[in-house]
Amino acid sequence: MGTATNAPGPFQVFKPTRAVPILLSLFVFSLVLDNGFKFLSPALAKDLNLPVDTVSLQATLAGILIGIGAVVYAALADSISIRKLIIFAIIVMTAGSIVGFIFQTNFSLILVGRLIQTAGLAAAETLYVIYVTKHFSGDEQKKYLGFSTAAFQLSLLIGTVGSGFIATYIGWAAFFLITLLSLLAIPVVLRTVPAETTHDGHVDAFGLFLIAVFATGTILFMQNFNLWYLLPVVAGLILFVWHIRTHDNAVITIAFFANAQYSLMIIVVFVIYSVQLGYTFMFPFLVSDVYGYNLGEVSLLLIPGYIAAVIVGSATGKIAKFLTSKQAITIALIGIIVAMLLPALLVDTWIGIFVISMILFGMSFALMYGPLVSTAIMRVPVENSGIAIGFYNLTINIAVPIGIAYTATLMKLKPNLLDGITGADQASSYGSVLLILTAVATFSLVLYRVFVVILERQSTEKPNTLR
Repeated sequence: MGTATNAPGPFQVFKPTRAVPILLSLFVFSLVLDNGFKFLSPALAKDLNLPVDTVSLQATLAGILIGIGAVVYAALADSISIRKLIIFAIIVMTAGSIVGFIFQTNFSLILVGRLIQTAGLAAAETLYVIYVTKHFSGDEQKKYLGFSTAAFQLSLLIGTVGSGFIATYIGWAAFFLITLLSLLAIPVVLRTVPAETTHDGHVDAFGLFLIAVFATGTILFMQNFNLWYLLPVVAGLILFVWHIRTHDNAVITIAFFANAQYSLMIIVVFVIYSVQLGYTFMFPFLVSDVYGYNLGEVSLLLIPGYIAAVIVGSATGKIAKFLTSKQAITIALIGIIVAMLLPALLVDTWIGIFVISMILFGMSFALMYGPLVSTAIMRVPVENSGIAIGFYNLTINIAVPIGIAYTATLMKLKPNLLDGITGADQASSYGSVLLILTAVATFSLVLYRVFVVILERQSTEKPNTLR
């Protein structure tokens, strides 16, 4: 599309392409911060003398807030211009970071700072995608949306390496101050992002609140298996089902779950994405404890994996010419299983096995993302595709912190399923946790293959939709 003319200046005309670099930069910057703080968990635990499951709260609760915040910002973008939302998000992100830095010796206030920070950084990814879909179409739109996939993997690389070196050579709290650089983006946002005309929008605050209750209750239950935390889980789920059945303007309607293909794929998404950052969260603890590496050195081990993921993610279009969605998803799930099984059995033998593991792990998730999204929304009506993708991403953002929570709890429990196979007790414990994560990934593969069979049997008019 051409230009956006609703600018504040009387003669100023905005070209949509002018805003892409700053919005994409903020997208990368925000994810760098979030992923960096996940990787900093070992340093934070050591400095404050906290157990791993307690420290994991700054990653898990922030993860829930990112998922919910993405839906909120998407809804607000209908009634408030993207320019105003971005500036608001930068200010909130900065305020939270200042709180976290000032109170760096108090974990409760660090957690408050992280949550305020996350309430701001949750805007970047969603608003970039909304801006691109609003101002571009056809191949140009695909090009700019494709940038977001590469940007996500790039942010993992920068966040991990950057936070690892800052924690090792400066101090983990200094990572909070990196956020101050985002203030420099405000003048650029004012010059390049159009002040668009908006209309009335709606945010399903109650529905999102119920999702937060359910997800937070689940995470807190997995912290110490206190049965009292199951009360908000059950209450949140029951009320959410009632809400979406009785309110037409709910965050998602019951009609979505009547779509068998969408619903079954959402289950697969929830299971497999709980593994993704579970392994990544444990990785620095494992390498540090078993091999004695500092965080800066650990972060270097992840570079090949993230680069491989960027390459595969950028090539998904070409890969689709050779593999069907079903083949790509199956290969990816098998790759994820192998990526964790190998180091589980060889945890204390050779550090290189973890480099290979992370390469295969990153490549497999990058290969899976596009085909799995496409499969999930294949039978969703075009007019509902936006909310379907929104709920799909929300599912991922809830699965990820839950995965971190149960991984942290397993690390605390120190299971020993590999006695006699691996060496020291500590190595055996980490290997056992990896073996459990491998079992979860295997379960997701079984679910996927069973669901494919069910859907293909049910499909009479379009028998080849999953092929």
